[in-house]
Formats: sequence, structure tokens, C-alpha cells
Amino acid sequence: WSSDVCSSDLKNYMQKCSACHDNYANGVIGPSLLDKNEDEIFQAIKVYQTGEKKNVFMKDLISKMADEEIRSLANEIAQLNKEVRESR
Repeated sequence: WSSDVCSSDLKNYMQKCSACHDNYANGVIGPSLLDKNEDEIFQAIKVYQTGEKKNVFMKDLISKMADEEIRSLANEIAQLNKEVRESR
């Protein structure tokens, strides 16, 4: 695993998610996102946006995000997961 993985391709993730989910998506305050695919991550984010699940940090981060932006973020995380798995 190289720090090079945390490139501009992960800019959204690093800005919005890494404080709670760690730089490698393995969870610190928030749950681990490892071993989740893009659709699972998208749905996990959407339940906070719709209010089905409640979390003040998630609500503030995603309340105004369009589905396309959430999908892009989910794709970033899925790509990070793939790179982490391949480096093991």
C-alpha cells in the first residue's frame, strides 16, 4: 500500500469522509467502508440523506449533494477499496 493512492482521484473522499472513516476507509469514528462495492456505499450514504438513518455529521455533509455527486463519491471509495485489496 502506497501513499500515492491518496491522489487527486480521492479528493472528495479525503475532504468529506476521511476524518471519520480514515484515509483507508477502514473506519475510525464512522464504520469501515472496506469490502463494500459502489452500490452498497451509495445506498449507505443515501439512507442518511433520506433520514432513514440519523447522524449529525453525515446529514451536514450530504444533505445538499445530488445523486450524481453521491455516486461519484461512492465510486471513489469503491476504487480505494479495490486498491487496498490489491495491495494486501
